[in-house]
Amino acid sequence: MSAIVVLSEQVANRIAAGEVVERPASVVKELVENAMDAGATRIDVRLAEGGKQLIRVTDDGVGMSPDDLMLAVQRFATSKITAAEDLDAILTMGFRGEALPSIAAVAQLQITSRQADTDEACRLVVRGGGEVQQQTVAAPVGTDVEVTHLFFNTPARQKFLATTATERGHCVNWAHRLALGRPDIAFRVTHDGQNVLTTSGNSDLQAVIAAIWGSNDARLFLPLQMGDSDFAITGYVSSPRLTRANRHTQLFFVNGRFVRSSSLSHALTQAYGMLLPSGRQPMCVIHIQVSPHIVDPNVHPTKIEVRFDNPGRVHDLCARAVGAALAEAGLRPLDAVRPPMTTARDELGIRQPAAGRWSGPGQDQIRRAARLRINPFVDSVDERDAGLELYTSAEAPHTDQQALSTGTASAPHVLGQLSARYIVAQSGTDLLLIDQHRAAERVLLLRMSDASQPVARQLLAVPLSMELSPEEAAAAEDHAQSLQQMGFELEQFGPSAWLLRSVPTMLVNRSYEPIIRDLLQDLASWQAPSSFERAREELAALVACHGAIKAGTKLTAAEMQGLVDDLTASDAPAVCPHGDPIIITVSSDQLDRKFGRA
Repeated sequence: MSAIVVLSEQVANRIAAGEVVERPASVVKELVENAMDAGATRIDVRLAEGGKQLIRVTDDGVGMSPDDLMLAVQRFATSKITAAEDLDAILTMGFRGEALPSIAAVAQLQITSRQADTDEACRLVVRGGGEVQQQTVAAPVGTDVEVTHLFFNTPARQKFLATTATERGHCVNWAHRLALGRPDIAFRVTHDGQNVLTTSGNSDLQAVIAAIWGSNDARLFLPLQMGDSDFAITGYVSSPRLTRANRHTQLFFVNGRFVRSSSLSHALTQAYGMLLPSGRQPMCVIHIQVSPHIVDPNVHPTKIEVRFDNPGRVHDLCARAVGAALAEAGLRPLDAVRPPMTTARDELGIRQPAAGRWSGPGQDQIRRAARLRINPFVDSVDERDAGLELYTSAEAPHTDQQALSTGTASAPHVLGQLSARYIVAQSGTDLLLIDQHRAAERVLLLRMSDASQPVARQLLAVPLSMELSPEEAAAAEDHAQSLQQMGFELEQFGPSAWLLRSVPTMLVNRSYEPIIRDLLQDLASWQAPSSFERAREELAALVACHGAIKAGTKLTAAEMQGLVDDLTASDAPAVCPHGDPIIITVSSDQLDRKFGRA
């Protein structure tokens, strides 16, 4: 007997479904794209239990005949292409003929469809890729697809589905992408009977942005438009005042299809240049219209990857379009530069010694240098300059186990701030350059992760109202208990509206909304360890990262001294939680060698 057998069609379909149907959100994507290809002007999406129990998509498109309906659930049956050469000019969202049979293989599927030239609709029912049942019913023109009990016949897949809140977030995220891709279609999305998205379908992209991210954020988006003989780029990019901690809100569309592209994301951030705060990402909704002959969407069954004939050209055009949009708003991303790293004494706020003004040889040269805004003491504080060993790690490498040390017994004395990023201090005869964000992150982490006492929290006199994205809302719901342990209390009071009622006392008087948003975006992909202690440590690290003083924040002398005192008084490791150094020490001996006095 042969060891190799040909699998049955039912088994083959169930295996193939794994490429197309990863989770409920995959079903939402495929069904809505089918509705778009059917010429729908209105699409209604209803979800129950995050799509695990029900996904229902109703459209007012052209509908299908009974014969076409029977063919629609067979693999590689499609109305989008008929020959191989059609793959070179694809303008529809779907074309592979895999979505409906893949869904039918792992769920209970019911499709009802009617065309305008008939009085009756046809209903088709398929259970787990088995026998197809067909009947005549009454229904309006268009198509209604109902998917229930997803993965009922594949327990292994069902077991790995996330919580209802998380699956709901993924489904609504896809609905958002589809609505932003087609602002000319009216969308209505509900979950467990509660409305989560409504758009008018009047082609106003900024109105769709407002419906998804809120009107306040929508006002901070800048329009862009540019093109050439083959490409047309339109859409919106966020002002540098509106950023996120990751790229989840960078949405690119090619011929109306949502795509993921590291090249386009790179073009976006390249155009912003130095306008972006460190570690921040802009938001965008960018549409690229291109001849179908020079783009290939047939890369993966999910069709969210595309290949361009000339990717470099698309990258450059996108970067120029974004740069032009920023320039039109009075911003100059391509000419922007970081603040100088060598700054005069007055700008640094360096205090004079209590004994009075210093005078001596070289005083005139130093005064002239100060007028020229040049640091007369150091030619270049740069790792590339081999003449000066900047890191104490050159002699005693920092490790996460090594305690922080300034190199002398003298307590550090703050002299000033450099470029709103670094604290300049003196400890004995050593010069210290301290990264203020990393230092604050380390101090905050020590306080947050102290298991001996609960994190103290402060109730807000006026709760902060925020509009959360589906991803953020799912994270807030899934990790509500963990957030409360860290001092944050969030309460939902609308479809996407949430109230922040308390914060950790150590974060009082900070800007809460950016901290919460960044924290929730990280929590959306955070897998909590089974160990409570380890989970607390990881969550504390996330809070510390997002709650710490940022680079670019101007600090008072008292704030800087307090931070340095807290840092050096602890047994903190010499690196931040990410493993990066906190303090650079330049000894007087190193300076002597630099000046040729050694």
